[in-house]
Amino acid sequence: MDLIPILSSVIVIATVVTIALAGLSYLAFKMRDRKGRKRAPDRPVFFRRYWPEELADRADMRRK
Repeated sequence: MDLIPILSSVIVIATVVTIALAGLSYLAFKMRDRKGRKRAPDRPVFFRRYWPEELADRADMRRK
């Protein structure tokens, strides 16, 4: 049994599988993109921003 036909078959199969996975990944990306993306909120949703004491008065002015 020759080794070259086996190795060439492995290379061809790996190439075909890689191209197929790339196509499926692209289709999945397009389907997700078609749904639309939600815009991220301007302010943090769950956490309060920490301001050091030196900057706390400036932070209060920014929030108002």
